Amino acid sequence: MNAKTLVISGIVAAVVIFSTIYLMPISLRPVANPSNTTIFNQTAMLERGNVEMGFNQSMIHHHFMATPSGGEIMIMSTNTNDTKTINEIRSHIRDIQYEFSQGNFTKPFYIHAQVVPGTDVMVAKKDLIQYSVKDIDGGSILILTTNDTELLNAIQQFMVFQSSQHMGH
Repeated sequence: MNAKTLVISGIVAAVVIFSTIYLMPISLRPVANPSNTTIFNQTAMLERGNVEMGFNQSMIHHHFMATPSGGEIMIMSTNTNDTKTINEIRSHIRDIQYEFSQGNFTKPFYIHAQVVPGTDVMVAKKDLIQYSVKDIDGGSILILTTNDTELLNAIQQFMVFQSSQHMGH
């Protein structure tokens, strides 16, 4: 990719990110305290997750795990007989596998209403991440692996942040 294409891609990504926040309903935007730092609002995050992921966050469990070779995102239905939610989970996992492999992390940005730690390096080194999907009873797992030390650290930062945000969900 030449420098001009890279610059244009960066500008387009910035416009998409800022447009997403600007167009986001006020009730789903991050809340700022008087010292101008963001207060974490899990309810608003789950509401944005319902919109972005296409299924009810109260009907699933998210597990984000850092691994020695990268990380895993596991999403499972709380009801193993809920085939509708299970199919939506599997579709979502495949969607994010594709989007992440293209360097597109707008879903985590929108859901968390902030830049998610590690995504800058994950975008810059997207071609050094191998993604695979494993369907399991009740859902799916997206597996991220790399041999690059800087990228491994970024993926693990991403997983630790996600895990801290999706407490109990």
